[in-house]
Amino acid sequence: MNIDKSELEGRSFTCLDNCAMCCLCQPELSMDEVARFKKYGLSAGLTREHIQGHVTDEPTAIKLQGGKGACHFLLNRRCTIHDKRAASCRQFPVHLHSLTGIQANANLSCRGITVGGDTLMSFGEGLLKDVGDGVMNSILAETADIVQNFENNAIDADVHQSPERLREAANALMQHLDNPEGIGKVLAFADAEPRLGGMPIEDIVGMILDCDTPPDLDDLANAGNLEQLDLENPAWYPIYVDGNFKWRTYRSTGKAIEVMELFPDGKHVLEMSIADLQLTMPDDGARKVFSDYAKLLNSRDHFLGYAYWLCDNQDYQYDMMTVYLGLMATTMMDLWWRACLIGRIIGKEELDAELAMEGVRAFDMDCLDMPTLGTFF
Repeated sequence: MNIDKSELEGRSFTCLDNCAMCCLCQPELSMDEVARFKKYGLSAGLTREHIQGHVTDEPTAIKLQGGKGACHFLLNRRCTIHDKRAASCRQFPVHLHSLTGIQANANLSCRGITVGGDTLMSFGEGLLKDVGDGVMNSILAETADIVQNFENNAIDADVHQSPERLREAANALMQHLDNPEGIGKVLAFADAEPRLGGMPIEDIVGMILDCDTPPDLDDLANAGNLEQLDLENPAWYPIYVDGNFKWRTYRSTGKAIEVMELFPDGKHVLEMSIADLQLTMPDDGARKVFSDYAKLLNSRDHFLGYAYWLCDNQDYQYDMMTVYLGLMATTMMDLWWRACLIGRIIGKEELDAELAMEGVRAFDMDCLDMPTLGTFF
């Protein structure tokens, strides 16, 4: 079986006391887990209402305190059912994804993940062993059929590009995706909506580098994020846990970003309001962090599946290369914006490697939560 564990290489993981970031998500349960929770008298913590908005026949989700706070079973930032916790809780901070192969992703929003060592790889290999080949083969067969249908549709619409070509083009642009000028050129290219067919990669890169960077990147980034973060349900707000393990969420009011402290019971207390966020130029250290993250995105099947989902959602109107590279540039601009937002929150002005990494921590869980043609399991 094709299992890609490369993202776990060279990383360690330690669950940090008093963090509990993973307890601010709503776990969903299989029917076997629902039965197990009932067996142990834990059904009072289950609900039929999922924060995504749907209601199931059986209570297959864990309640959030106040409907928008921490997990029902969290007390004093400790799990009260740790030995009986759900499979999704046991997996964190590793996510298993299926597209045309099985891939293990590391959730870099988790502060317990550090560079060096091999404990994250050992953790991931244990998860894969617990899931078993039979389950993975079944899931992979389903997603492979979905991808084949997608590719057939893209070929019929004359917009198809192979994943190898998409990743090759993005890789050729890496030195330009870590800075505002390069990001702007890729955005301008995507905005022109070219049909590229089998154009050589070096010609596509040349076409991109000939584009002019939009003069209003700050406005573009602010407008895009103000729209994305205009969320009705507080349970959907992005979560940022700082170095002191303070829980924060933020949302758009349409004109500004409201930053709030989050408490376990779901109470949100306004800390500040930020309007017209100015994007700070990244220094060399920050550019290295951004470049590494762009390479990570380019290797993730989930990100490829997100581009596939976008192409399908747009009725195959645009060349897949345009969609993929435009998505890469937009995502990197959003990461840059998120790092600058975190700088305002924690009072740090210089966009250096440290702040860029805080931006990744504030951003990666949201990125992994984007829709995809594949599935996490």
